[in-house]
Order: sequence, then C-alpha cells, then structure tokens
Amino acid sequence: MNRQRILVVDDEVEIRDMCKRALEWAGYWVNVSQNAQEALELLDKEAYELVLTDLNLPGLNGLELISEAKKKHPHCKTLLMTGTPRGNNKRTDISACLRKPFGFMELILKIEKLLSSP
Repeated sequence: MNRQRILVVDDEVEIRDMCKRALEWAGYWVNVSQNAQEALELLDKEAYELVLTDLNLPGLNGLELISEAKKKHPHCKTLLMTGTPRGNNKRTDISACLRKPFGFMELILKIEKLLSSP
C-alpha cells in the first residue's frame, strides 16, 4: 500500500473532503488544512511528498504557500488547484496545475504521475 504523505489545502470543505477521500482510497496518507497559515504550521511539524493547494485561499494565497513550503521542504512536489490557470505552472516552484472542476480519477492520476517523476 502506498503511504506517501500529501497535504491538501483548500478553504472549501467539500473540495478538501473530496480530495482527502479520493487520495486515501488510492492509499495515500492525507492531512488537510483550511488555510495557508494552518498548512505552514503542519509543514513545520512534518514533511510531505506533495502539497495540493487551491490558488485562492484566505490570508496567504496558494502561490505564497507553495513558495514557503518549498523553503521548508525543497524536494516536496506541489500541485496548484485553480479554476483559472493563468500560466502559474511556469513558476519553477509549482510542479503542476489542476484545473477545477476535476474528477476523482483525474486527481489521482495527476498525483501518481507527479510522485513517480524525479
């Protein structure tokens, strides 16, 4: 069973819960956060293989969170969820983008691809 650690950050409880359920079903160990500040506190306590975050968060946005997460854990992969991708994945600290709305299997396949790449 795959026990890689993923941190899901989204202020929308439905999205956060759907991602958690899908990823746990796929065998990942998942922790969730409703905002960037809470996510940064979790990142201080443990390392994750991937941070999956929404772009629009209260307080720090997803891009700012990714930047801070990469400072703490440089090898952590990052996946930015957004309804309006505007070239954000051209930033070197973003591993990939996932356009909302997305499905259960689309999420899992995207993450499997990211985590299997060097």
